[in-house]
Amino acid sequence: MSKQSVSTQNLENQDLIALLDVYLNEFIHRDNLLWSQVFKFFYASIIVMLLPNISDFLSINLPPFPVLLFRVLGLIMSVVFLYLALGYGKRLEASTSTYKMLIEKLKPNYQRIKLRNLKFGRFFEIRTSYVVILFMFLSIIVIDIIFIIYGI
Repeated sequence: MSKQSVSTQNLENQDLIALLDVYLNEFIHRDNLLWSQVFKFFYASIIVMLLPNISDFLSINLPPFPVLLFRVLGLIMSVVFLYLALGYGKRLEASTSTYKMLIEKLKPNYQRIKLRNLKFGRFFEIRTSYVVILFMFLSIIVIDIIFIIYGI
């Protein structure tokens, strides 16, 4: 199976701009999908992990499952959350790379200013989505481990 690529050498600037609009819409869709899924996964993991505590607070009767079961399920869900969220992040990164590649095909006066060319811009080139996803995942893991150790 050969890798196929689209030749953009013969495209005019207005054609490239139209193609950029298509990829921008894909980027917006993937970005919205990433964050909506990440927060759903995060909240679902937290709720499962804290369900015994929440049920006591809200006076909801749960079946007599051990509290440790909920903690372990929350831990498993958070690992699945990490895998799925990083997958969504990679898809967003692929859209971004394609968009940047098309921008570089434009004439220089039509290109946007690169972040690394701005003062302190290179410090902000890291993919924020990965940092936030990892922080959310680690926070679930740490809270879950503390609950398991102290039997909360």
